[in-house]
Amino acid sequence: MTRELQAYVARTGGTGAELMPRKLTFQPGYRRKFWHRNCVAIGLSAGFIEPLEASALALVELSAAMLSDEMPATREAMDIVAHRFNDFFTYRWERVIDFLKLHYVLSKRQDSDFWRDNRAAASVPERLAELLALWRFQPPSRYDLHRVEEVFPSASYQYVLYGMGFRPEPEGFSRRMDDADRADEFFREAARLTHRMLGALPTNRALIQHIHQNGLPRT
Repeated sequence: MTRELQAYVARTGGTGAELMPRKLTFQPGYRRKFWHRNCVAIGLSAGFIEPLEASALALVELSAAMLSDEMPATREAMDIVAHRFNDFFTYRWERVIDFLKLHYVLSKRQDSDFWRDNRAAASVPERLAELLALWRFQPPSRYDLHRVEEVFPSASYQYVLYGMGFRPEPEGFSRRMDDADRADEFFREAARLTHRMLGALPTNRALIQHIHQNGLPRT
């Protein structure tokens, strides 16, 4: 990975110190208790799982909203509210882990210990393993993720599953085949729109260069 990054930076004009990446390490995880007595952990003080996903931003907003809405009036009520808060956010952090783990489980990579370890069946959370077994015969639905304000609703799982080549068993979908033609038309329409819009989009490099030169547009 380091060699690939250095080769890319060199090809795009980087020199010197830019070719030496600064390695960062962190211990992933989340707190057993987010609310303890009169202290509430929100944001990075609550947990950190993976640097490339942005679910922590949503969890900050959800945490602040619940703290504001549920602010206890008495010390006795604080224990009750704290227990509810801890239950809510333990569930949410576990669902973040499930969603991130899904990407590794569906990957076909076996080229390093990193990928082999993260794809190992023993490393898959029990709840995610059960859902994957269920999704072999039916698509993700609101019954699978039923809490209010799910960080990743069922549609998010569908995007990853089918985008990464997950193939359900055909017999499991036979009772829904009456919608197949309508679904195919939606797919064709999405493909037509994608093809039409791609021609008008700049490359990532051109977009970044334009923003660097002109700044972001004011709204």
